Amino acid sequence: TNVPRAAPPVAVPAQRPPAPAAAAQRAAAPAAAVTERAPKPSAPAGRPEPEGRFVVQVGAYADQATLRETRQKVEKLGLKTYTQVVDSDAGHRTRVRVGPFDTRAEAQAAAAKLKAAGLPAALLTL
Repeated sequence: TNVPRAAPPVAVPAQRPPAPAAAAQRAAAPAAAVTERAPKPSAPAGRPEPEGRFVVQVGAYADQATLRETRQKVEKLGLKTYTQVVDSDAGHRTRVRVGPFDTRAEAQAAAAKLKAAGLPAALLTL
């Protein structure tokens, strides 16, 4: 006789609880740049770097005034910026980035220009 079997149980990922009110208050206050994860390692010796996969992150900000000021400083250096909104444990942050660049050397030159102007710069491989 053929008896139908029950389907195995399926794991359902737990949903993240809403952020507490304290996190919302911190997000409204000026924030220093959020540390970015370490960039992916570069290609092994002897292999060319992948093309078009480099950006320079200037910072991640919760305060809109600081965000605008930072973008203006970067763009006065002749570098075009773009932003990316992300959710973190500390709340919403807006990343300020420059690029993408076709080569690591171009990204490093932009990072050096930012650092010479007193701005933070983290080279990232996408």
